[in-house]
Amino acid sequence: MTEILVVDDDALMRGLIAEWLNEAGYRVRQAETGSAALQMLRNQPAGLLITDMDMPGRDGAQTLGEARRMLPGLAVIAISGGARDGRRNWTAAAREQGAALTLAKPFERQDLLAAVEEVVSGNLSSAAHP
Repeated sequence: MTEILVVDDDALMRGLIAEWLNEAGYRVRQAETGSAALQMLRNQPAGLLITDMDMPGRDGAQTLGEARRMLPGLAVIAISGGARDGRRNWTAAAREQGAALTLAKPFERQDLLAAVEEVVSGNLSSAAHP
């Protein structure tokens, strides 16, 4: 079973995603920041990274890019509710860094699980989906 690392600065969102994935049978680890996620990946790689794009400090694009340089085969799903300042296109940033899929917040449980299954089953490449 694929181990998934969920990164989101919003504890409620991070916990909800982890709960949904755990209930679906996935092993899940959680990180509050991009820096913490990268350290976790260095110590114990995951099969899938789900990262929020709009986080303080090391944002999702930076986290995603560095994680994929460290682990070139790492699959990534990028999630975001939009930029705080309204100027950053997080979907484009995720695609540029090689996210397999992007999900816009808020999303439903079934949308997340379908995206994870699509990525984990290998039904797509590491290129972003529209």
